[in-house]
Amino acid sequence: MVTKSLFLLLIVILAAGGMVACSSDDGANNNNGGNGARDPEQYTPDQANWDTFATKPVEGGNTGHDPDGVGWISADDWAAAEWDGTIYNPSKMSPEEFVAALCPSVDRVRGIREVFYRHNPFADVNNPTKAEVDEWHRIAINHLRALIGYTSDERQVKKDHCMFARALWGDERKFTDMWDAEYPGELGSAAGPCLGSTNAHCGSTFIPNLEDQADYLPDGHPGCSLEAGAEGVFSGPKSNIPWSIKWSRGFCNTLIAEGFWGGHVGPWFHREKFGFSFWDNDPENNNNNAVLRAKWSGELMPSLYCNPAEPDCDPDATGP
Repeated sequence: MVTKSLFLLLIVILAAGGMVACSSDDGANNNNGGNGARDPEQYTPDQANWDTFATKPVEGGNTGHDPDGVGWISADDWAAAEWDGTIYNPSKMSPEEFVAALCPSVDRVRGIREVFYRHNPFADVNNPTKAEVDEWHRIAINHLRALIGYTSDERQVKKDHCMFARALWGDERKFTDMWDAEYPGELGSAAGPCLGSTNAHCGSTFIPNLEDQADYLPDGHPGCSLEAGAEGVFSGPKSNIPWSIKWSRGFCNTLIAEGFWGGHVGPWFHREKFGFSFWDNDPENNNNNAVLRAKWSGELMPSLYCNPAEPDCDPDATGP
């Protein structure tokens, strides 16, 4: 049974270009993690159906999943989004200035093109693997953190098998009835079932039993359970956007709507572990908004900046 302590926060906002929802759940911490490697380990479960994410970008006129393969972003646009190493201090900037610094557009996080080609995360830019996309998202989130000076080891985000699995279980519960017969419950609750519900966060606390978890996790991996953390649901990443920038609309639209101190923005900078699930809820439509369900857990690092809207904020005393 879902209690208030398992579903403390539910916020749904409309961001420019897409919806975002966020919730938090409590429980025991799980310290499994992964930092990535040149030959990365896959974290997105095999059960995640990415077929249309492979075909729709090409059908939409893009030549590859790398930044230069994005059809609507010119070389001049990318040049305007280069990063010169400046550390951006949100305590000393207006919300509009900070957005312009980090997201010159919702598809261009500052410096992300250079980061992509420095790491070359996709061996084949036409067919990136799930493992490569997972690792790219780790690199991209840590680049976001570098833009505000969060570069120390303890502030680097890590991939987590349970977070990736839980994100997918949440989407399966939200968009299908595949779990409903075995796991009945209250329609529209955090744990589901969900079909027919208007709760954007339905499925956020759904976790199948250990036997049903096994196929989604590496051999021998401990079972997953509720743990302290947060979940964000973003509909900005369109289904036909190449993988190198698909995630960025989830972040940039939310930054535009909330600013650095927004509740949905915070985990991108301050949570230790993450897991993503991308879901195409209209496979026949080449221009639909896909859903990014992001799970965050592990240590919540304190912000090194203060909100200038608060009377005791001293911007000159902030930063790494």
